[in-house]
Amino acid sequence: MSYHLDLHSLDELALGLPFGLDACADVNTAYSAHLRSPTTESAKLVDLWTYCFIRRYYLMKFIRENGFQSCELESVVEQTYRKVERGRKRLKQHNRYAQWVSVVCKNNFINFVTRRSHVITLDATAMISDSDGDLFELMPESEWVDPSVDAGMLYVALARAIEDLPQFLHHVARMRFVEQLSYEEIGRLTGHSLATVRAYIHKVCTRFRRDPGLREFKSWYE
Repeated sequence: MSYHLDLHSLDELALGLPFGLDACADVNTAYSAHLRSPTTESAKLVDLWTYCFIRRYYLMKFIRENGFQSCELESVVEQTYRKVERGRKRLKQHNRYAQWVSVVCKNNFINFVTRRSHVITLDATAMISDSDGDLFELMPESEWVDPSVDAGMLYVALARAIEDLPQFLHHVARMRFVEQLSYEEIGRLTGHSLATVRAYIHKVCTRFRRDPGLREFKSWYE
């Protein structure tokens, strides 16, 4: 796969936009207008810009840095796009949509590189929509992802905290706080009832709040 060729094709796709990919003010205006009066065309415009921006962001990263595989590009682009889709409803700063998408890309790339480079065994499954947040959300898809948080340190601290849990809580903790699965999806994968899943996660949350490695991230996730 030629990333440069892919980038050229993406540029052609972006020609369908009435503004450039870096025209933040125009993007924010279009997004705000879509929220005020949503139409099929305005939705397509927002989705097209979002996809093109995210794909270009990762293409540039993959071009500049060696060692990544083309299948990883497709995976991280899809993962980030789905995360943006899910997070839109929580975004309160509608006039900063473009900047928010950029920060989501940045943080997701840091997480991608960190997970790839650290030799930490975690069960791998797809990122699935997470609609529950009533107990505790260590890695939330919030309305504004704080770019000052060291995602690598957070990931390592989280992995260590999970390893310190009782064995019966390991899978549920990983599914919830690493893979960000919903309670319902965890129940389907583990065979536990929804009440049991919630009880287990409550136990995990209680222990996480006492974990010294996670304390420095308290201001971000609470």
